[in-house]
Amino acid sequence: MRRVVVVGFATKLHGEGYYESVYGVFRRYIAAAGRNVEFLPPVVSAEGARAAGESSRGSFPVLVSLTGGSSQLIAEFARSGKHRAVLLIGHGEHNSLPSAISARARLEADSVRAWVYHCASVGDPDCAAVVGEAIRVAGAVSRLLSSRVLLVSDAGRSATAESFEAVFEASVDVLPVDSIASRLSEADRGLVERFHKAIERFEMVASKERVPDVARLYAVLRSLVDEGRYSGVAVDCFPYLVRYRVTPCLPLAVLNAEGVAAACEGDLASLALMILSRGLTGSTGWIANSSAFRGRRAYLAHCTIAADMVGSGKVVTHFESGYPYALSGEIRGGTYTMASLSRDYSKLAVGVGRLVAGGQLYETMCRTQAVVELETDAEEIPLQAPANHHVLIPGDVRRELRAASKLLGMNYIEYR
Repeated sequence: MRRVVVVGFATKLHGEGYYESVYGVFRRYIAAAGRNVEFLPPVVSAEGARAAGESSRGSFPVLVSLTGGSSQLIAEFARSGKHRAVLLIGHGEHNSLPSAISARARLEADSVRAWVYHCASVGDPDCAAVVGEAIRVAGAVSRLLSSRVLLVSDAGRSATAESFEAVFEASVDVLPVDSIASRLSEADRGLVERFHKAIERFEMVASKERVPDVARLYAVLRSLVDEGRYSGVAVDCFPYLVRYRVTPCLPLAVLNAEGVAAACEGDLASLALMILSRGLTGSTGWIANSSAFRGRRAYLAHCTIAADMVGSGKVVTHFESGYPYALSGEIRGGTYTMASLSRDYSKLAVGVGRLVAGGQLYETMCRTQAVVELETDAEEIPLQAPANHHVLIPGDVRRELRAASKLLGMNYIEYR
């Protein structure tokens, strides 16, 4: 995860009192967004731009065009800091937005990815909302860039893992399945108890016999995440369940409810989306299979629904294997964004819809299912989706994902 650095840019021509006061307003808006950021003093000279750029290397920058005449300073900052992506904020006074647009064009000519947020007036109430969205996007992108994630898999370092590291300048640590199982006897008792408390609100339909084994699996995964300070974990589930006759589904459901992005089937692309979802919404979302499409309705299903995304629920057996355990829950209603990312992280496809049904609706699908009424013809999705898995994210976050995709070098499309 990268730190987020906020810098204002201005020219002295507009007066120190003016640009300092504008920067103060933006600082208040950003502080109100509740994100941990680092503010640098306003930059008003090429020398200052170079110094600020060098001091911000390794960060994700949010650059506020306070006045006109600042685009060259912003470009100098990015060059000195060797930044590959920046988020720009402009406003409709003192030629701020023209400079932000000019800066975006300069940066893109230098192969720097840039996105512009803007509001009509600094004092407009809508400006605070615009800045809040910009900072959410910056926070989400910074979670993914330079992140460390854990992949539990016997396949070793796959091409997908290598691409994850290259695209996000990140690190993927790989542990074989057996190394996880070998730690079960040393599982933290406090974490084991936490797991039991996390699932006690759900009706236990399956036999309780293997609950202690699954609780220890959760405890081991949680300990590894905490010790490694990982942004997320992806588990290649099927080798584990075949070998040990229990599934990681329920531990992943609890981890996601705790805010730890946890993907099944070793899916690092979906894990990247879940990390973004966590940064944008506070929820990791739900990784799900694209089970069926009919008319405008998408039918999603999987056994790893985040425990905090459901109301009432049941602990049942895993769909394909019949092994313990999976969570079948009634997903909370509302608007959701469906997002799918290609295995090379180059294409992000997005749709938005309303949940019309959720829970264990069909016996022929994974244990938790969601029926989402989309704004478009869902039957086209199998022809457009970059991957089977979709992450179901609470709310309509298309704007945020479009901005994030540009900053991360992804091609963004919406299902049509």
